[in-house]
Amino acid sequence: MLSDRDAIVADLARCEVLTAAARADLESLARLLTSFAAPAGTVLLRRGEVAGHFLLMTSGRARVASGEEEEGAQKAAVVAEGSILGEMALLRGTRRSATITAITETRGLKGGRAAFTRLLAIPGVLEKVVATARQRLAAGIVPVPVTLRDGTAAGLRPVYPGDQQELMRGELFSAQTRYRRFLGREQVTPALARYLTEVDYVDHFAWVAVASADIWAGGATYVRSASDRALADISFLITDEFQGRGLGTLLMGAVAIAARRNGILRFSADVLAENAPMRAILDHAGIGWEPAEYGVMHGSVVVPDPGKFGIAPGTAAALAAVMEEMKIRP
Repeated sequence: MLSDRDAIVADLARCEVLTAAARADLESLARLLTSFAAPAGTVLLRRGEVAGHFLLMTSGRARVASGEEEEGAQKAAVVAEGSILGEMALLRGTRRSATITAITETRGLKGGRAAFTRLLAIPGVLEKVVATARQRLAAGIVPVPVTLRDGTAAGLRPVYPGDQQELMRGELFSAQTRYRRFLGREQVTPALARYLTEVDYVDHFAWVAVASADIWAGGATYVRSASDRALADISFLITDEFQGRGLGTLLMGAVAIAARRNGILRFSADVLAENAPMRAILDHAGIGWEPAEYGVMHGSVVVPDPGKFGIAPGTAAALAAVMEEMKIRP
């Protein structure tokens, strides 16, 4: 029969952020944690509270609601066993930004600031916790309004994991669109969709454009070079319905803002020679092209002025504010 301490260590080993942790680290952390159990309907963490502890869910499901319910702007997500809760406010030194309520009977482990410090000291955990926190921040951000060339209203927000299903919806992208974006690959696999949406918002960033009713319209991504911190590869994916309406141009300006704020100075791109719309956007940025392989052109350019791509000063300030909101300084 397991002792209470051994049971806690076993529970910790099943948590998402601790699956690779050494047993000695788990045992050290276990000494700083206490067990809790809550029936369905219990508020586990409340929006606006001063953050003094975090939770690790070992069984059950809970609802995470951010935003003001009375304003009709509340967003909700469901988390399950293995999740860490309440970490964002501790990371940022702010009050809690969401209310978390048990959907089912929920059990887990509770730790204060000392336990949180110990948790983050375990090799590999800090990176996982910060990535998870950034993804939750992105999911709660209200899109920045923009207007397309034809007068259509849209909004720009950071990508988050919930966008995976949109990327895989076949009706949004023709075979030609997928072929141009992925240089020959005609299908967006689950693994590729996960790679494109589970980003860290620093070395790998993506803006998503949404139309009314949160309809996915497209996105722009940069991925920082592993060998040159000032260089990032850039790419775009626009749904067929929104092509030719100026969205790609706006996304170019938006991704330039994100890149500049994260210390990227130059963009590189690999584009099919036949992809005239994308080449035109990059030509406007001043890119220099050279053949890379059959049918593909490679180019590089200094990160351009967002104003050249239809980003008005007010919109630029709003996008920069979103970038600031995404920052987490442990």
